[in-house]
Amino acid sequence: MIMSKNILLIVEGNVDEQDIFSKIFLKYGFNTIISKEKLNLENIGQFDKYEYSSNKENVVIIQGPRTRIHDFLLLIQDPNISIEKIFKYSYAYFQNIFLIYDVDHNDCDDIEKMYNQFQDESTGMLLLSSPCIEVIADYKRDRKEEKYYHLGEYKKQINEFYNGQTKKYIVDNFENIMLYFLDKNFNDFKEPNIMEHPRLVVQMINKYNDRVNKQNKNDSYVIYRYFSTVIYVAIAAANSLTKEINNYLTVKNFFLNQNS
Repeated sequence: MIMSKNILLIVEGNVDEQDIFSKIFLKYGFNTIISKEKLNLENIGQFDKYEYSSNKENVVIIQGPRTRIHDFLLLIQDPNISIEKIFKYSYAYFQNIFLIYDVDHNDCDDIEKMYNQFQDESTGMLLLSSPCIEVIADYKRDRKEEKYYHLGEYKKQINEFYNGQTKKYIVDNFENIMLYFLDKNFNDFKEPNIMEHPRLVVQMINKYNDRVNKQNKNDSYVIYRYFSTVIYVAIAAANSLTKEINNYLTVKNFFLNQNS
């Protein structure tokens, strides 16, 4: 049994996200472990091969087995795959487990089902970004409504805006970005317990974003009206800032102090 506190981040299949979170958690004093493999649901013993630090808290960052929520749900429903088994096994290693995924073009029902499956940080909590993780670099734009046939259109706009340096901008300005979304969601929800924000964000996403599915998938599109993220929840929980129910100000002060 690993005695030091460990956190598992399951990120949508993208090395950029692993790199971003690795740099952030390193800055906060964690031992970060980037897995070069995707989460393998059949090899449930894989977590014991990492080199955990005994005098630091550890964060393992691994790519999820599927890159979209819809495909992840199909995997869960496969009778030959026991996703419950791997997550149950991981409880021996990790005190907090977070799944960091994009809203993308997933249907409202899929988003609701995914959150219902992963809604507790001790057994796996879904943290969504709408429309995708790049929204955290887009926080100054104050977008009201955008229509996209492919999520790549949105990502391209942001990458062009930052001259291909989006990842660097996110890392360099992470605290300001988190403060923005923390305050935005607090003002939207009037909820001082940030551990409730992931559930409330799911509700807002499904309320305001319109998905239009056509027979030809290339003709399908989403009108995004709710731009937000709750990835600050993973940072706060890892730093033991959410023990009290009314933790909004504690988390806010943490980011302010990091920024000073």
